[in-house]
Amino acid sequence: MLRGLKDKSLQKALDKALSERQVYNRQVKLKTLGVLIDARQNVDVMSVMRLADHLGVKAMDLDVLGLKEPKDTAKQQASNNTNYFDEKMISSSGNFKSQSVESFADKSFDVLISFYGEDHKELDLVAAKSKAKFKVGFATVDNRINDLVIGVDPNNSDKYISELKKYLKILEII
Repeated sequence: MLRGLKDKSLQKALDKALSERQVYNRQVKLKTLGVLIDARQNVDVMSVMRLADHLGVKAMDLDVLGLKEPKDTAKQQASNNTNYFDEKMISSSGNFKSQSVESFADKSFDVLISFYGEDHKELDLVAAKSKAKFKVGFATVDNRINDLVIGVDPNNSDKYISELKKYLKILEII
């Protein structure tokens, strides 16, 4: 029951964030990259590092934020460019209770990649509130969030990387 109320409230906050969203309308050159992952799905952070390398982004210009289960977040150590959060770090009204989530959303990345294949309210909210200049995600996630939607299988990271690279070159972002 409470989860249903929180989901409804988060959806309202997501809709509000999307209505205030600035859509991509200018030239962006990729220098800084933010990546949102669903770390509960055993996403390999090394594949994210490989993605950044393929896009020509240095490790110091890459930030990764991952959603974990609450019991796993306490055990998970943040590394120099990877932080983790759980559902409890976002209030039911859509406010961030964690400084790492707040600073990730406030950072003006050149490109934000939502590297998760299914809608999850907390990840969607962070992506929607992000101040990134250009947002990319999978077609299986709410399309209103992203400027570029790539329609490949979320489990096929090699295909995703090649498609992403192709479209970023076409848009002259890389």
